[in-house]
Amino acid sequence: MPKAKQHFWSPQLHLEINEDYDNEKLSTIYGLFGPNPTVWTMFMFFHFAAAAFFFGFGIWAYVNWSLGNNFAIQLFVTLLMIVVWFALYFSGRLGKKAGMEQMHQLHHFMRDTLRSKDIHAVE
Repeated sequence: MPKAKQHFWSPQLHLEINEDYDNEKLSTIYGLFGPNPTVWTMFMFFHFAAAAFFFGFGIWAYVNWSLGNNFAIQLFVTLLMIVVWFALYFSGRLGKKAGMEQMHQLHHFMRDTLRSKDIHAVE
């Protein structure tokens, strides 16, 4: 994908070529479509942070409740983390949908490149 057409949700295609040790004339190409590793790492960090805040503030709210202290702020943050989890989930789904067309373009580029070099599956 040209740099000018890439955006935050642009997918990547990782190709791996493995030779067949039984037949030197054959190789196998494995392809993996996926998100940019930076985007994936950021989303995982946000999910773990939301989980840590959820459990931390949930425990804090429970302790304050059991001691008879005010726990409204802790309960609010705990419930807010549920909303954050849903927001992360749906933004990830929207991002997946936003990158779908480019994923198809990557697939067609790979397919057309292999066909132009007369590379095909052995049956």
